[in-house]
Amino acid sequence: MGKYLDKSPATGQAKFTTYKQRGEWVELLFMTRAAKRGFNVSKPWGDSARYDVTVEPDGRFNRVQTKCTDRWNGSSYSCGLYAAHQHAYTTKQIDYFAIYLIQDDVWYIFPAKKLVGQSAVILTPHRADSKHARYKEAWDLLDARKHTKTTPSDPPAPIVTNKPWKRRKYVRPSAE
Repeated sequence: MGKYLDKSPATGQAKFTTYKQRGEWVELLFMTRAAKRGFNVSKPWGDSARYDVTVEPDGRFNRVQTKCTDRWNGSSYSCGLYAAHQHAYTTKQIDYFAIYLIQDDVWYIFPAKKLVGQSAVILTPHRADSKHARYKEAWDLLDARKHTKTTPSDPPAPIVTNKPWKRRKYVRPSAE
């Protein structure tokens, strides 16, 4: 595993013998951080779902796939976006990627549609003008309440249908 595997600034010592153990640890870390921000957090039973965790703000469930990386090349991190021997994720399987940079103790929250189709993403947390800077610690993207934009002065759009509805009177059958 990577050179930064043994120590994380936020969580102290962490020793893993497999990538699966490290993945389980990052899922727990994500769930803790999300719960701290007021989200209801759920974990699917077993490990056959393509997502790791769901977060639920106001009754809407968002499927989150967690990833972590310690692959530093001197100027950026590289994070693979799918597990070995598996196909790339689709927006029918997940809604968000949550990527944890172990050494920097930084989360990136991406809508899945921004990364679907890519095998990896390059992240530069030390550059404010980086391509993905807006997704750094972007926990508010998971909150559906902040994305709902309605104007009270705008009336709802009328429902148009080709079939006129007939109102039928319900007649209770007689007990004879």
